[in-house]
Amino acid sequence: MAFFGAGVWGFMHTLHWVNYYSHGTQVTAAHAHLAFYGAYVMLILGVITFAMPQLRRVQPYNQVLNMWGFWVMTSAMCFMTFTLTFAGVVQTHLQRVLGMNYMEVQDQLGLFYMMRLGAGVAVAVGAVMLLYAFFGPAREQVPAGGTQLTAGPDRA
Repeated sequence: MAFFGAGVWGFMHTLHWVNYYSHGTQVTAAHAHLAFYGAYVMLILGVITFAMPQLRRVQPYNQVLNMWGFWVMTSAMCFMTFTLTFAGVVQTHLQRVLGMNYMEVQDQLGLFYMMRLGAGVAVAVGAVMLLYAFFGPAREQVPAGGTQLTAGPDRA
C-alpha cells in the first residue's frame, strides 16, 4: 500500500508534465490517502495487533474479527483511492483541458464523491470492527483438546 500510495502515485506527481495538469486535483487527494494509509495506518495496525493482546493479557483475542476489520478497511481504502484517482482524471480534463470553472466541475464529480462517501463509511465500519477486536471482551479460553476442563467428583 505504501509503495503504491507514495511510490506510484507520488512518482506520478513528480513528473512535471503530469503535475502541471493534476496538481491540486483529486489525484493529489488519492495520493495522500493511500500514502498515509500504507505508511502509517498499516504500521500502527500491525503493532496494535501484535502488542495489545499481550498488554491486556488476553489470549486468544478475536482474530477473525481482527482480520475482517483489516480487510474491510484496506479494501475500502483501495476503492476510495481509485475513486479519487478517476475523479481527478475527470477533473483534470474538464478543468484544465476544456476550461470549465471549478464549481461546474464539482457538480460533474458528484457520483465520485458519493462513492468516496461509501468507501469512507466502510473504512469507519472496519475501524469499529478492529477496535472491538482489540479492546472488546475476551473470548473464553479452551484447552487444545477442545473440551472445557472441570474439577469435581463427576469427572471420569
